[in-house]
Amino acid sequence: MATTTNVRGGALMWPTACFWGACGVFTLDMAYNQFDRWFSASVLASGVLNIAITPWSVCVLDGWCDDHLSTTYRRLYTRFVAFTCLLSRATIVYKVRGHLADFRGREEAYERSWPSSGAHRRRYRAYASSVVAAYLALVVPINLTRLYLLYRYEEYGDSMLLLFFFNMYLQNWSMCCLETHFALLCFGVYLKFRAINDELSAVRSDVMVSNRYPVALRSSLPTLVTTATSILQDPCGRPMEAAVEELRLRHGLTRESVEQLNNMFGGQLALSLITLCIMILFDIYNEAFHVGGGISRSKFIFGWLLQYLFRFFVIVITAHSTTQEGYKTKVLVTEINNRHLNNNTKYELQLFLKQMNHQSIDITACDCFTLNGRLVASVSCAFDILTSSTYVMLLEKCVIYSLNITFI
Repeated sequence: MATTTNVRGGALMWPTACFWGACGVFTLDMAYNQFDRWFSASVLASGVLNIAITPWSVCVLDGWCDDHLSTTYRRLYTRFVAFTCLLSRATIVYKVRGHLADFRGREEAYERSWPSSGAHRRRYRAYASSVVAAYLALVVPINLTRLYLLYRYEEYGDSMLLLFFFNMYLQNWSMCCLETHFALLCFGVYLKFRAINDELSAVRSDVMVSNRYPVALRSSLPTLVTTATSILQDPCGRPMEAAVEELRLRHGLTRESVEQLNNMFGGQLALSLITLCIMILFDIYNEAFHVGGGISRSKFIFGWLLQYLFRFFVIVITAHSTTQEGYKTKVLVTEINNRHLNNNTKYELQLFLKQMNHQSIDITACDCFTLNGRLVASVSCAFDILTSSTYVMLLEKCVIYSLNITFI
């Protein structure tokens, strides 16, 4: 539905096309990006270099290396971010090589049989352009501003320090691009589920009318003739069981797309979400302890936190909405099945339910955790506990420092 050229074309898609063409693993038409090998090699080299020069860079930024707690945390943070970016890029490149062709073939087969509507195409383009524009607006200006200020005002603003930050932002850019890969493909699956549910809702309404007003009664009521002429009596003359069978096949192909998304992006999503949470935590910690060098991090802390939270919510909310729309089908099919229907239709509906019960629609991060609303609540509680612990540590450190000064 959302992977063919007619869906992904148009003026609204050019920012996404440029973004994916520069740093994506694949392009808008689901073909392998020829530039990916060079960009991936650059990310690999930048990650290895940052891991190697982390001790020197931390000492320069902090201005000292005597505070073992602060220095150790910053070294762990910097190396962890570099390592996860490397692993994320390597994982998605490997997974895409094994699953992209199957995903593209399934999407094209679906689109040929059941073309997407104009409204769904416009909704997809609007979502894609909005997400990519927000990513660019939140990431590019603040990173370029940070590099400029380092070059212009930092006391130790030599080329090596600028290269260190440039590499860090390049790795961040790579992870942002991979996250948009998942978000846009996942939203395409969401639109499929929604189209199926819209048709099932029409079927449910027709069944309710049919049960409430039998054929003999409807034939004597002119006001109900137009209501009865829908999917129960479609222009192709199909019986209702044929319509339900078609929807069952479409839903099965869409569930397989969800499985392919889990196979391709499961590891990358786990790394992205864990990295985002850790970056939020360490940025709050560094701001609380005023560890940032000559340029105050408070100039950037709100922009970075907004960026991390936006990326986290785009991933989780898109996946959660897709899963919820997929499970909504089960509710609709159950409601239809509870009505008075012929045996063939009952058989198709029960087969539909059985297939949905035996195949999960959950989108997970490498089977470690499910991307849904409960994950947001869990992360919020964890941050509350960790933030409270951080401020307790800060208070304890200030008290100890004050006591030392008093006794001296």
